[in-house]
Amino acid sequence: MSTSSSPITFARPATPHPAAKTWSVADIEALLSLPFMELVFRAAEVHRQFFDPTKVQLSTLISIKTGGCPEDCGYCPQSVHHDTPVEEQPMMTVDEVIAAARTAKANGAGRFCMGAARRGPKDADLEQTLRMVSEVKALGMETCATFGLLKDGRAEQLKEAGLDFYNHNLDTAPDKYADIIQTREYEDRLDTLGKVRSAGLSVCCGGDCRPE
Repeated sequence: MSTSSSPITFARPATPHPAAKTWSVADIEALLSLPFMELVFRAAEVHRQFFDPTKVQLSTLISIKTGGCPEDCGYCPQSVHHDTPVEEQPMMTVDEVIAAARTAKANGAGRFCMGAARRGPKDADLEQTLRMVSEVKALGMETCATFGLLKDGRAEQLKEAGLDFYNHNLDTAPDKYADIIQTREYEDRLDTLGKVRSAGLSVCCGGDCRPE
């Protein structure tokens, strides 16, 4: 049951999801003021326009580089700034990652995501990382990566290697960012998201995971 005093009409045709650039502050505030179940309903409407509502996509995530991250994200046990049982491990080999991707595909996964605990891709590991992306793509799977902040040109290299999605969460609101992370700024995340979009990669950020 809605707690809103305003009437809500549910029998309406679904409309295409507007592009992000068409949303004004007033539009967003109006959306966020809606009752939760109305938001759920509208999300389902949009989903049904583009996907079969009776199916879900199975994705598999693997950490190709675990522990030893120099960032100090307050929520992450892989940070070197926190006393946790997570120990730094060497980067996985290409063969190890491809073997994991083959297993994931055999188990029904359509997307394979590779994550690395680091501030951003290291120059010394770049060729190996690009090979991982390329060979997973060659298996016929969608490819996703979360490698942290990207330097100029890195997004284009990942795109050329066959990357489909780049995951890069904003973590929290701008005014709360320093309460959680001190080793980077909110604008650093926006900068990487801009590079990802400019390279033609699809963005996976928080609840937003869609083709551009």
